[in-house]
Amino acid sequence: MLAVSSSEFLNEFTIYANKAHDEKEVFIIQRANDKNAVLLSLAEYNELKRQLFLLQKNNNTTK
Repeated sequence: MLAVSSSEFLNEFTIYANKAHDEKEVFIIQRANDKNAVLLSLAEYNELKRQLFLLQKNNNTTK
């Protein structure tokens, strides 16, 4: 996970988007007033959502 300023991110968006997709890199985009954001590939996001769904499903069946 790498941190990058919002101005650098905006100047080099294509590079960061490609690294997120091709190299599965995750970026924290540092913004003013703690309004930070995260960039990750859609595949990584979908995998996180899938894992969360499975954990929640497992928690509901064990109650």
